[in-house]
Amino acid sequence: MNAGDFTPRQRFVITFLTLAIVITLPMMAGFIITSAQNWKRLSYILPSPALTVDTAPGTATPLQARTEVSPTPPPTTGPGIWSQVQAARLFDQLAYQVETIRGLSSRNEVPLSFYPEEDMEALLVRSQNQEESGVTLQPYVELGILPRVPTATLRAPHTVAFYAPEQRQIYVSTGMRESNMDDQALLAHACIHALQDQYFNLSALDARSITTDARLATQALVEGDALFSTALYRYRDPALAEWERLTVIVIQSEQPDYGEELNTVEAWMRLRHFPYWEGRRFVHALFQHGGWEAVNDAYINLPHSTAEIIHPELYLEGKELAHVIVPDISSALPTGWKVIAQDTLGELTAGLYLETALPPEMAWKAAAGWSGDKFVVWANPGGARVLIWRSLWETTDEAAEFEAALSALIPQLYLPARPLVIPKGPVGQWWETETGAISLVRSGRYVTLVRAPDMNLLADIVKSLP
Repeated sequence: MNAGDFTPRQRFVITFLTLAIVITLPMMAGFIITSAQNWKRLSYILPSPALTVDTAPGTATPLQARTEVSPTPPPTTGPGIWSQVQAARLFDQLAYQVETIRGLSSRNEVPLSFYPEEDMEALLVRSQNQEESGVTLQPYVELGILPRVPTATLRAPHTVAFYAPEQRQIYVSTGMRESNMDDQALLAHACIHALQDQYFNLSALDARSITTDARLATQALVEGDALFSTALYRYRDPALAEWERLTVIVIQSEQPDYGEELNTVEAWMRLRHFPYWEGRRFVHALFQHGGWEAVNDAYINLPHSTAEIIHPELYLEGKELAHVIVPDISSALPTGWKVIAQDTLGELTAGLYLETALPPEMAWKAAAGWSGDKFVVWANPGGARVLIWRSLWETTDEAAEFEAALSALIPQLYLPARPLVIPKGPVGQWWETETGAISLVRSGRYVTLVRAPDMNLLADIVKSLP
């Protein structure tokens, strides 16, 4: 049949159908491709040793949600899948903005793994080394700053998103609200931690920090950097940031807590907030001093003490940390005693200790001027303890101020504490308590606090100390 055999009406219908096919086919092809890409994003990644992240140096591509198909993916519903599609799209957009704000381009892709809200808590708690958590709390427990609590009580009920350095991936709750700015900020915060890990190796930073004071200082750099960068993403201007609110939601999302056993203790809340609250002040000071380059340099030349975090000028001046020694006192101890802890506690711990029974203004003023310390604990098979904490201060006046603060603290902290006068023997101040005896001695810029199970053992220990 020739074209001339069609009626005008038939020719019109054929032309219309041809145009419809030409328009519809590309649209269908695009839909199929987009659906396939989105389906790939929706696959769950379960943490396992088989997961790998590309680490080829020199690449600088935007952070993207890389996904793999799990052999047994958890069941998902239609709304859940759509939520994950939205989150994956949001992550691509968000990652580009975060990289621009922080001045770091991603070196490789970051897996984005979705889990139900009820599973996120277990994932976060599992990602924490619970044995290490107990060791980290030990100095505060020995000093009496914190009560002794089992690490098994760790929980994390408000986890939205967090980055796990061991798996090098970001975990995201399927309950994340893509339109909620707080949830977006938490995803941005996780993204920043991924960038930090790619450039500065977070696990290696932890390994370089061998004391409680150094660990807190390093955590303050990392968390302060992430919080400051998150605020730039969330509020654009640090002056407009709701710092308290942002700090709280970040801590709730990425830090397990110990429940009411510690959450009602003021010292614990200060410890938990320190890396974020004081850390972002420290990073802000570095940023004002030399921009992101100064912040990046701090990962090479780590702050070694909480004093440098509290007083950023000390870090910027390059002040060296003093090395304080507590000599071996084994000769003054009965058989069976052994060292169970050696540490450097720092200005933060000094302030927390004083604040347990003194007004905050007095406590933190007396803690300023810290220049170094050594904390050693001995124990016998029956569980008795001997504690020595020797600290060094910038000036003799600051050492005298710390000594005076301890003198006011001890009678309140160890009720009842009966002061003793030793007519013949070592100098210093002495107290007898229901649980033992305490000595406080200042020599120039050094202040030494000793606690022992009884007065006779305490006297022998103090006599053996130079």
